[in-house]
Amino acid sequence: MRIPVLRRALAGGLLAAMLSSAVAMAHHGWSWAEEEQVTLTGTVREVYIGQPHPTLRVETAEDGVWLVELGNPRQTQRAGFVEGSAKPGDRVTALGNRSRQAGERRMKAVRITVGERRYDIYPERIQGG
Repeated sequence: MRIPVLRRALAGGLLAAMLSSAVAMAHHGWSWAEEEQVTLTGTVREVYIGQPHPTLRVETAEDGVWLVELGNPRQTQRAGFVEGSAKPGDRVTALGNRSRQAGERRMKAVRITVGERRYDIYPERIQGG
């Protein structure tokens, strides 16, 4: 009688682990973003350094504020981008992949440039150099 209960508990635990893994992969993957990379230039309005990944809110002259997602905190730090690398009011250029969802102003950045300083967040993903 105890073996079926144990099997159900193990199966439930395995299912929960698989679902949380799938949610994490969907959140951190690239499937939500377009293949083609675009450049976004604007002014930093907000900087967040933390989990699950650092972000910038960038205001553009053309279409308002964008959410620019960087890599996970360690990866972003390895690229040299740390607390204080950008602050509200700084000019920034982001190269990355925008959201596939029409009208969503969201981008996953592979490179950002703040002033004259360039940060290659995902150097292996940068298209065209």
